[in-house]
Amino acid sequence: MRDFFFDLVDVLELVFLDPLRYSEEIQEIPFAASPVSSWLFSVLAALSLSVGMSILSAPYTISTISFLFFGFIANLFMFRFFPFFYSLVADYYVQKKGRSQKLLFLLLFARHSVVLFLLFAPVSIVFHAVGLSGLGSGFFLLLTFVLLYCLALSRGLKSIYELRNRDSLKFSFYALGLTILFPFLMNLYTATSIFQSISGGL
Repeated sequence: MRDFFFDLVDVLELVFLDPLRYSEEIQEIPFAASPVSSWLFSVLAALSLSVGMSILSAPYTISTISFLFFGFIANLFMFRFFPFFYSLVADYYVQKKGRSQKLLFLLLFARHSVVLFLLFAPVSIVFHAVGLSGLGSGFFLLLTFVLLYCLALSRGLKSIYELRNRDSLKFSFYALGLTILFPFLMNLYTATSIFQSISGGL
């Protein structure tokens, strides 16, 4: 258990504090190199996002449970597939810049970075406490976290592919925009979110 905790801290440190060493050291951390790490981060992030949106969607009734369930499924789907399509698009742009392919490192970085959304539920509690609740506040907060996630990924692009700040930001936002427009991904996420909203109103 102690080794797991230290590995977890090492992954978080590499992702958020020292991404320059990510591609060099991530393979040396047993927990990070296994698929369990990305699944764990995705599940926790999806749960946090679902709980946070539920907190901002008062009043709370028995249907809040189904609201949480459908929200969790939709968010988990998004956190598993969004980093994949993002990495494909970003790697394409980077290779056009003459850099070698490092898609697996970027995908791993993108899937580890979703742990940022763990902060969504605590921030939602603060929003609700100061009276900022409702669909508008939830959408604003979600958009803010997506932009923060995109900025975190730009740091990963910079370190993994050795890019300039300007190029890494540009490619990161290109990839974000094209991934959001990806029809299959967004249609399925939207459909599941509609189920979530319907269940919340029952």
